[in-house]
Amino acid sequence: MSNYDAIIIGGGHNGLILANYLAKAGVKTLILERRIEIGGGLSTEEITIPGFLHNLHSHFHETINIMPCYKDLELEKFNARYFRPPVQAGIALKNGQAITMHADIEKTCESIAQVSKKDAVTYREMAENYGDFMQSVVIPALFTQPQPPAAQTTILQATPEGLDFLRMGRLSPRDVVDEYFENEYVKALILHQLPIPRGIVPDYAGLGTVIPLTVSQVEHSQLCIGGSHVMAHALWRALFANGGMARGYHHVSKIIIEKGEAKGVETLNGEKYYANKFVASAVDLKQTFLELVGEENLEEAFVKKIKNFKLDDFSLFGVHMALNEPPHHTAAKFDPNINKAFKLNIGLEIPRDYDLLWAEIRSGKLPEHIGMFCSVPTIYDPIQAPPGKHTALIWQPVPYALKDGGPEKWDQIKGEYMDFCVSKWREYAPNLNEKNILMKVAFTPLDIEKKLYNMKAGGVFMGRMIQAQLEYYRPIPELSQFKTPIKNLYLAGSCCHPGGGFIGAPGFIAANVIADDFELHKWWES
Repeated sequence: MSNYDAIIIGGGHNGLILANYLAKAGVKTLILERRIEIGGGLSTEEITIPGFLHNLHSHFHETINIMPCYKDLELEKFNARYFRPPVQAGIALKNGQAITMHADIEKTCESIAQVSKKDAVTYREMAENYGDFMQSVVIPALFTQPQPPAAQTTILQATPEGLDFLRMGRLSPRDVVDEYFENEYVKALILHQLPIPRGIVPDYAGLGTVIPLTVSQVEHSQLCIGGSHVMAHALWRALFANGGMARGYHHVSKIIIEKGEAKGVETLNGEKYYANKFVASAVDLKQTFLELVGEENLEEAFVKKIKNFKLDDFSLFGVHMALNEPPHHTAAKFDPNINKAFKLNIGLEIPRDYDLLWAEIRSGKLPEHIGMFCSVPTIYDPIQAPPGKHTALIWQPVPYALKDGGPEKWDQIKGEYMDFCVSKWREYAPNLNEKNILMKVAFTPLDIEKKLYNMKAGGVFMGRMIQAQLEYYRPIPELSQFKTPIKNLYLAGSCCHPGGGFIGAPGFIAANVIADDFELHKWWES
């Protein structure tokens, strides 16, 4: 059939979430996805050796405990199961020391106290002072339409925590850790929680508020059992159970517009699908308007703003390894828990290291300053590898386009740079040697873009996470409410509030906006 109530462009997690809410509300819904499988960045593949599962794009899921869709759609019933590692994060240091962050704040403070008793007290105070505030004020704001800045200020200035939150909103994350903490290693570990999975660089002005959010740990870093793609499977199984439909290998090339209203879509092979009610785009901003809608259907000033929307400040170079045994870090003599850290900081030992790394990234240089985000998921989920074996992940922030050779240069140098990254981790974990590594595969920014058309320039956050492109300004003020200048065309992708990463809020908010406009039954509020 080619006639539906709702057509959703893009089968990533936001498109799937939106489709589920609509289908369960009785809306005849169709997802069209250009790839053979839906799920987008929820991708788990055997890219090294059969039996070794590797999460290529989405790994650290920090919002499962606060995502409405996880409970609303009963995703556990469809096999989406999660585990919260007790050792959430850690930093291994060249001097042999280590600091670890735990699900148990007492253990986190004990670890911090080994390098700074004062910072351990500060960490506890910040977590206690902001925990309830983050839970009651900030988290709900992530899952509702963003309010104009003046309205936000009115709400926040009513409490001491809110006023301090507003003040932090005039600082960078680096400013805040410098103000509150004294130890450079502690600062570096806290800052390490920002680029992945939040897309925030420590020098981004006006985003100092992410520091108390991180410290309070109201968002729990969790691992999807069986690999991230299990969540994609759960979402599409739920969709089918709710009466929705999804079709792969359907690359939408055009949104059909008649008299300023979205009527349906056309695919690359000429198929047309019509929507009785509306079309929603869960793909990136520029693709939606510059390619699918077309400049001829938009005002010149609007098109200019879309073209000026800034893509991600950095991309990721990935290394995926099949191992005989997990890495054993020299720093484990100081803190044995470092070997169990779910997200491991290798190389960004002091805040200055972030400055050096991002200076290279922004100049298009191949980074020599290592700042890696590492993980060994099989420590907590053995089914992601054969019995007794392990997988390991490295994500190194890099530029998409290299100054010497552009993005195409990655195809020439990825093997050499992969060896470089592994050798740097080996300096901290000597057993990461040829005997231990059964196979390793590189995944470059160019590979990201080729695989996921959405992720322009290898940007995994679908738009830079800077203050000028967040909340009421994301992606631009005219689109902040998930509606567009084209009647009955909505947005639902990570280019919308609150941004990229696996949070599911854009799809959820879009469902609420559409339900209000079409007077649908909000079954999730019953």
